Amino acid sequence: MEAVPRAVVVTGLSGAGKSVVTRCFEDLGFRCVDNLPLELIEPLFAQIWSTPGPPWAVVLDVRAQGFAGSFPELIARLNTAHPEVRLVFVEAATDAIVRRFSETRRPHPYRNLALEAAVVRERSELEPVRKLADETLDTTGLTPHELRAEVAARFGSTELALPMVVRCESFGFRYGLPPDANLVFDLRFLPNPHFVAELRPLPGDHPDVQGWLERQAEVEETYARIREFVTALLPAYRREQKSYLVVAFGCTGGRHRSVYFADRLARDLSAGRWVVALQHRDRDREG
Repeated sequence: MEAVPRAVVVTGLSGAGKSVVTRCFEDLGFRCVDNLPLELIEPLFAQIWSTPGPPWAVVLDVRAQGFAGSFPELIARLNTAHPEVRLVFVEAATDAIVRRFSETRRPHPYRNLALEAAVVRERSELEPVRKLADETLDTTGLTPHELRAEVAARFGSTELALPMVVRCESFGFRYGLPPDANLVFDLRFLPNPHFVAELRPLPGDHPDVQGWLERQAEVEETYARIREFVTALLPAYRREQKSYLVVAFGCTGGRHRSVYFADRLARDLSAGRWVVALQHRDRDREG
């Protein structure tokens, strides 16, 4: 991976994914600006190079009046003043772009033309710009996740890059699975504090419930295995540029065992310097 550039200019075809690419740069710690008037670009870049701070990603495209004709001279001046500037051209196959516009029902900048004709015309007009690019990103077959990984591989991440957040969540199966869970552990086979009269009204993060569960050998063995499994997977999820991971623990009502496991794993992962969020979805439900 090369060193993180001081500034990146992102351009390319409408509908090719420049907005997604911009969000990728934001996740990697870049400061981003979209659709700035062309006359403000050189003053901005002078400011970028004179002021310490995070790297920048600047999006320019045909929304700026006269873009196709004036951009080659503009990028030449920027390269002369700031040789480290990298130009990224985002493209995709015509049929993919037509499909995206059809699905989103957003107008193409060349709205006076039929959609496919507009894409073909823009591609032709921007060919001189494409030839100047240091990098081309073809998004035709890429999911947003794959595109994010590609941007990270090519341009690196900064110390301001957003870390992966691990959300430890407890829930009750009687109320349904969490729809966004990545890893789900069913704890209904473990000893249940619900059947201990003095523990029944207390939640799973209460010290009395925690103490009771920790005295159950089956609970301790299960937790140790789950913790080992999750901590072994986390570096792989982080390498894949995943922004968050939901680890969900379920028991019957979501009040005791699941709460205990989610709370304990959250504490252990936090101690291991992972960024952790904790959510008890059904802990305080009545009944």
